[in-house]
Amino acid sequence: MLDTWELYIRSIEGKQADETEFSNMILPTRLYELAEEYDISFNPDEIVPTDPSEIKDVYNAAIDLLLDVGIYNDSTGRIITFDEKEIKHHLKNLPGTYTTGADQDKCTISKRGFESKKLPPIIGGPCGAPISEDIYVPLMQSIAKEPCVEGLHTATPETVYGFEVRSNTPAEMIAARKELIMTREAIRRAGKPGLSIIGTMSGTTSEAQCFAHSSDGLRPTDRMLVSLLNDLKIDWDVIKKSMYCEYNGIGITNCMAPVLGGYLGGPETTAIGLTAEIISSFLLLGGPTINVTPPFDVVTGHQVFNEGFFALSRATAAITQNTNALVQDYCGVSSGMCTDNMIYETFAVAGSSVATGSDAILGAITSDAIRQDEYSGMNSRILDAARRSFAGMGLEEANEFVVKLIELYGGNEPSTFKPQQGKTFQELYDLKTITPTKEFTDHWAKMQKKISEMGLELEEF
Repeated sequence: MLDTWELYIRSIEGKQADETEFSNMILPTRLYELAEEYDISFNPDEIVPTDPSEIKDVYNAAIDLLLDVGIYNDSTGRIITFDEKEIKHHLKNLPGTYTTGADQDKCTISKRGFESKKLPPIIGGPCGAPISEDIYVPLMQSIAKEPCVEGLHTATPETVYGFEVRSNTPAEMIAARKELIMTREAIRRAGKPGLSIIGTMSGTTSEAQCFAHSSDGLRPTDRMLVSLLNDLKIDWDVIKKSMYCEYNGIGITNCMAPVLGGYLGGPETTAIGLTAEIISSFLLLGGPTINVTPPFDVVTGHQVFNEGFFALSRATAAITQNTNALVQDYCGVSSGMCTDNMIYETFAVAGSSVATGSDAILGAITSDAIRQDEYSGMNSRILDAARRSFAGMGLEEANEFVVKLIELYGGNEPSTFKPQQGKTFQELYDLKTITPTKEFTDHWAKMQKKISEMGLELEEF
C-alpha cells in the first residue's frame, strides 16, 4: 500500500472537487467513454467471460479510469491520484498468498487461476447479516463445524445484552467486542479453536471495529475487514482503521460491496469501475486480498441478476489474469434456506466465481443478508458441493451452466424476479445437537438430484 503519510498528503493537497460533480459527472462520464472505447458490452448469453482479450480490455479500462479519475476522499473533498508506474509496482509486489488461523486450523489462500482444479477455500458465515443475540453462538457453531469451512466471517448481533445497538455510542464498541467474543466461543464449541475469524460487523466507526481487537476477540491470526466506500471513494474513518491494523499487527482483508445501476451505471461500466476499485484497494488499504460481493441491484437490492454476475465475473477475471492480487468473492443469494432457488442461485454465483479464478469463496449468504436468523452451516455445505462441481471446468462450459441456472430461478428478469422466502435457523436446526433437521437434509438431497440431472457432477448424494 501507499505510505500512510503520503496518502494523507494526497488527501489534503489533491485537486478539489465537489462530491456531487465527482459522482454525477466526472466518474460516470469517463466510465461510459471507456466502455465505448474498449467496446465492452453486456451479453446475457456470456455471463462468464471466455475471451482473454475482453478480460484484458476490462483491466486496461480500469487502469485508465484510476489514472484519469482517481479516488475521491469524502472527508477532504479532494482527489487522490496515482501514476501508472506506482500502480503496477504495488500490484507486482503483492505476495499472491497469505495464511490465517492458528495451529491445526491454519488456512493458506493462494492464486488459483482460470479453470483451476484447486478448490477455493470456503470462509463460512452470514457475513454481516443480522442474527438474534440468543442464538448467535449456536448458529455460528453450526457453520464452523462444517468440515469444508476454513475460516469464519462474523454476523451482526441484533442486540447487545438485550439493548438496541446505536452507532457512534459506547454500545457500538461493546457490541463489536461481544460479536468477536461470541464468535470465538462458537469456534471453540465446534472444535476448531484456531479457525480464522473475519470481522467486525457490529460497528460502523473505526473505533468501534478496532475495539474488537483483544486477546478474547480479534487476534493477529484473524483478519480485520476494511472496506472502501462505494464509487471510488474513501474517507478518514477507513484510513484510520487501516492504519490501526498496520501498526498493531492485525491482518487486513480489503472489501467492496458494489451497486449496479448507481453511479457506476450498468453492467459494462460497473465491470470497469469495480475492477478499478479492487485495484485501488491494494494501494489504499494494505491487505493481500479483497472480498467482493455480487453487485446489489439499486432498485431491488437483490444480488442474483445476470447483469451483476456479468460485472463481478469480469472484475474477478481481470484481476486473476493480469495481477498477483487475490480476490475472494462472496456467494450472496436472494432466496432463503430450504428453497429450490437458493440452491440454483448458490450454484450460479459459485460457478461464475470458481471458473474466473476466485481464490476463496465466502458464505453462502442467503436472503440478501437482510432477513434475521436465515443462515446456517448447511449454506456452506451446499456451497462446498457447488465449488467442487465447477472446479477445473472450462470457461465456456461454466458459462453455459451459469446461464442455464440464472434462467431457472429468473435472474434474467429483474422486473418479475421474486426471491423464495425460506425458513430460519431455529426452524431448520436442532438447537441441542446443532444439526440440520430431516426436512432440510431431505430438501438438499432432492435438489442434488435436480442439479445432477442438469449435467453438473456432484461427488456424493
